[in-house]
Amino acid sequence: MDPAPVGDVTPFLDLDGCFNFRDLGGHRTEDGREVVHGRLYRADALHRLTPAGRTAYERLRIVTVIDLRTADEVNRQRWAPSAHWAGRWLHRPLRTAVPDWTSISPSRAADPALAVEHYQETVLAGARILADVVAELADPRALPAVFHCAAGKDRTGIVAAFLLRLLGVSIADVAEDYALSEQATARWEGSVAAGLEDDTQTSWSFVPAALMTADPWVMRALLEWVEAAHGTVAELLHQNGLTPNVPALLRHQLLGEAG
Repeated sequence: MDPAPVGDVTPFLDLDGCFNFRDLGGHRTEDGREVVHGRLYRADALHRLTPAGRTAYERLRIVTVIDLRTADEVNRQRWAPSAHWAGRWLHRPLRTAVPDWTSISPSRAADPALAVEHYQETVLAGARILADVVAELADPRALPAVFHCAAGKDRTGIVAAFLLRLLGVSIADVAEDYALSEQATARWEGSVAAGLEDDTQTSWSFVPAALMTADPWVMRALLEWVEAAHGTVAELLHQNGLTPNVPALLRHQLLGEAG
């Protein structure tokens, strides 16, 4: 039996301890194909899984875990797989350190443009890592796979957006996928309000208000910037080491027939 969706939102899987664990399957491409289910997942940090959550997670038969967090985050909150797991854990940090936003003004902290700039900086700093992640996931031996960061919204959102654009999903639909993290944030806030453990402060001393939301405009603005500056997501990744045949391999692994 597979993990159940959360509420009426199909992409979310009910893995106790995680708030933002989602299946990227089901998205439609601009040429009418569909991303297959059960092959590629995005998530928040896996160390939070409870015993029940770990049991549900193991039913997914994931063979590759890609951790996008910094080395410091990993060292503080490391995920330990089950002893019998024969898969691969890959550390692919998109940034080398968590940004320090403690000195910015309240108005700047609330400006969605701050989130766009942060994402732009993350793309530029992590472009070669992004290319490597895409190449890893284009290998059929790597699937099913999950990639994650701390909250599953920012670094994970960028990777998800790049993958979906490479698969041919529209910018508007990618932005709506990104916006689903609002629901995960609400569940996390509800958990903290109920008195359950909050482990975020050990890594993030201050998060601006603009980074606590998932405004679809932010992701649209990021992708429009990428495509204005580099032509396409694929071209940006090719400039940073991705071999030209990888996007086609990715589509072969993750897209069903046109319907």
